[in-house]
Amino acid sequence: MNTVPSRFPLPRRLAGAMALACGLLLLPAGAPAHAQGVVDVQCEGTFTSEFTPALTNQPQDISVTSQNSYATCETGLPGTSATTADEPGETCVNLIHTLNPFDETVTWSDRSTSTVHWTSVEDTGTAATYTGTVSTGRYTGDTAVKVVDAADLTGTNPELCPVGGGTITGASGPTTLTLTAL
Repeated sequence: MNTVPSRFPLPRRLAGAMALACGLLLLPAGAPAHAQGVVDVQCEGTFTSEFTPALTNQPQDISVTSQNSYATCETGLPGTSATTADEPGETCVNLIHTLNPFDETVTWSDRSTSTVHWTSVEDTGTAATYTGTVSTGRYTGDTAVKVVDAADLTGTNPELCPVGGGTITGASGPTTLTLTAL
């Protein structure tokens, strides 16, 4: 058999693996990280909401006043907000499900602001995920996601509200806010 001796003999498997690794290193880079979304803000905190009039198991028009504190941030600055929104046909069965889009203006710790226009909500009873877009201010154009969990309810026998035996005047619990640039 006539073979040319190699100066650096390598087993075939190792030579194949090295060729593959070198080929992967030479592939063109993918899209920049910001094209896939860069998280500008990711904060955890708490929320409190008051319902006027108190929620019952019968649909009614109410006003929801909420306070949000986004105090612990993995990315971005801490912030706070307060909102008031009128909601038609609300009940205690879907107590944090907003039917109307609404705006929330977050004031960051450096006193800059972001107005988030919340356009949809996925409700799971006492928890909900809001989605929207930062419409003005800092992070304009970012997509926004807020998750709230109404862990504590106030009112008269709030646990009986869905069956007509109580009312809910308020809700509070943990919340998270994430703003992502596209």
